[in-house]
Amino acid sequence: MERRRFRLDREAIYAHPRVIFLHDLIPIDRHLDDIERAINEIFVARGETVVQHRRVVALRATDDDRLVSAFKAAIYLGNYHDLANRERFLKRMVRAEHSYEPIRGESVLFLYIGVGKPVYDHLVTYSVGRTTRIAAGQRANLPWGYEVPVEAKHPERYIEMNLPRIREVVQAVTRSEANDDPEQLQAMRSSLPVGYVMPPFLLEFSEEALIKNVFRQRLFEKGAQGATVDVVSDMWEAVLAIDREKWETLYDYHGPHVPRWRRAMRTLRDKQMTLSELFEAAGMPVERLTDGRLAVSDAVLYDLLMETVGKIPPSMWERAKRR
Repeated sequence: MERRRFRLDREAIYAHPRVIFLHDLIPIDRHLDDIERAINEIFVARGETVVQHRRVVALRATDDDRLVSAFKAAIYLGNYHDLANRERFLKRMVRAEHSYEPIRGESVLFLYIGVGKPVYDHLVTYSVGRTTRIAAGQRANLPWGYEVPVEAKHPERYIEMNLPRIREVVQAVTRSEANDDPEQLQAMRSSLPVGYVMPPFLLEFSEEALIKNVFRQRLFEKGAQGATVDVVSDMWEAVLAIDREKWETLYDYHGPHVPRWRRAMRTLRDKQMTLSELFEAAGMPVERLTDGRLAVSDAVLYDLLMETVGKIPPSMWERAKRR
């Protein structure tokens, strides 16, 4: 069966409102033609599921059908009769907040097109679980344009200040090469503004690092730099397209709601709030019993939650001891 050809959505890349490409100085269309052809000859031809979302292309997920993690989870738990159970890791190990061993060695390889240097710097810091870092040899490759900062209140000022400088560097390097007097881009890079658009680059992350570090710190939590959030959002949409069930399950245990849960439980514990006090804080006071008995509404809510819905199920070792 012939695999469907992958086509780069160039409009999704070129139409980004904060990115200006130097089409007149860099043969970007030709480069993208070459990249698209290679993706089909190398990745699509090997049966990989290639997914693009705006400026991010997920080239290869090492376990896109989840069978490898199914096998590893079965071996880990000693379930030799059912080695291809794709649900075991998600529905047993993740939900029990147990080991992430089955996906620790599985990774996703991303190609970034039209992304600024600050975003590259933010993403490349995730050394934990990172399997490779391929920066497109930025010492020898010309910048492709300029990305206006998300925080810029007057974008035109940033364009006026920075785009001419990037053009000047590209033109200077090109002239020196034509005159057989090469000015190394490695030296000229010191003149580039921080927000220059890098040529396409690759980063590969383990799935565990993605959900526990990259997505959590750069997407789910507040405070991440705006352009980085933009690109990591593209990464998130790409992995959802590869395996929605896996990543939505992982999101449930690492998403932006989790810090709120922790904050709620710490507040209940530290303030020893009762159910009555909680309802009063919400503007819904509860009538107390007056016959001398302890009302449920006067019980410490944190203790009630910990002893009921927050109770951890016994481990397999504890269950074995009971037999």
